[in-house]
Amino acid sequence: MYSNYFNNQMFNPQYVNPQYYQAIRNQPQQTDPVEQAKEIANAVKAIHDLCEAVKKIDAQYQQSAFNACLVQLAIEMNW
Repeated sequence: MYSNYFNNQMFNPQYVNPQYYQAIRNQPQQTDPVEQAKEIANAVKAIHDLCEAVKKIDAQYQQSAFNACLVQLAIEMNW
């Protein structure tokens, strides 16, 4: 019952412009900065892991590995 009261008061067209309310609902949600910082840290760790893996490849094959990684990055980023 409280939910109906809240919805009736909060979204009552008598008090809220429906077009404005719909425009707000259509806006992309803001991302959580803490979550984004965690994702950045994960990406940095993944690059570190990549570099460690490449170091284990024989020198004559490292350029090929690097090029293959760049191609995959370009595919993932839709470049």
